[in-house]
Amino acid sequence: MRSAVEHIMGTVFSLAVPRGTDAEVFRAAADAAFAHLRHVDAVFSPFRPDSAVSLIADGVLTSDDFDDHPHGAELHEVLGLCRRLKHDSGGAFDAWAVGNPPGFDPCGAVKGWAAERAGTLLVRHGLDRYVLNAGGDVRVHGGVPGDPWRVALADPHRPGAVLAVLHVAEGAVATSGVSERGAHIFDPISGRRAAAWDQVTVTGPDLALADGWATAALAMAGGPRGPAGTRGWLQRLAADHGYQAMAVDPDGQVWTTDGMRELLHEPAALVTTGRKG
Repeated sequence: MRSAVEHIMGTVFSLAVPRGTDAEVFRAAADAAFAHLRHVDAVFSPFRPDSAVSLIADGVLTSDDFDDHPHGAELHEVLGLCRRLKHDSGGAFDAWAVGNPPGFDPCGAVKGWAAERAGTLLVRHGLDRYVLNAGGDVRVHGGVPGDPWRVALADPHRPGAVLAVLHVAEGAVATSGVSERGAHIFDPISGRRAAAWDQVTVTGPDLALADGWATAALAMAGGPRGPAGTRGWLQRLAADHGYQAMAVDPDGQVWTTDGMRELLHEPAALVTTGRKG
């Protein structure tokens, strides 16, 4: 495999392609994708006082100003994504109520959105098969049913161990959890830390949605709807949109939506399907 790695958005982005990929095509595609990610970081980082997101959080920049802003189209797109995630999750994902005390921070949507757009650039620059890893959230392209990409899911209770492996020909795999950063996600409705589940993985066509829905599910399970309500919501996402999910609780019990089992391999015996509730 050819690969390239850069630290952007406070995390590690890595790109891998088959070894036979032309070196110049790979380098040009990687340069374009990483440049885009650095641009997104400059616009959307809440840690840069001059970023558009910081200006929005400070009340200096409003949506009325977006049409005259040099990055107004991107701001409209990301805030539109955040509104959709809030609506779809019944408020469990709320970019306007992140943390304690709550404030505006769209980072839960930005990374997946940026990686999805970077993937479009990779294809435009000639890569017909790639894996883009965005700090543990993965966008894969160019696999086929007989030769899919194999995406390992970390075991939140055994550092360095693999819980299961997903076979994905095309699409995204996003995981939100507490094993690395602790219970850092709050349920916006109750204001409580999300601690009912240790990890949620969502897989489907688009990394922006998979990433946002995984974060929403982790928050939702820790709120008034609890794990039972969240399982029902994830099943509806699977039925309505085709995104499958897996959740791991603090006792190590694993639950999946009905369709997730078809994607799981080694060791799938750990998993109980959504039919068992």
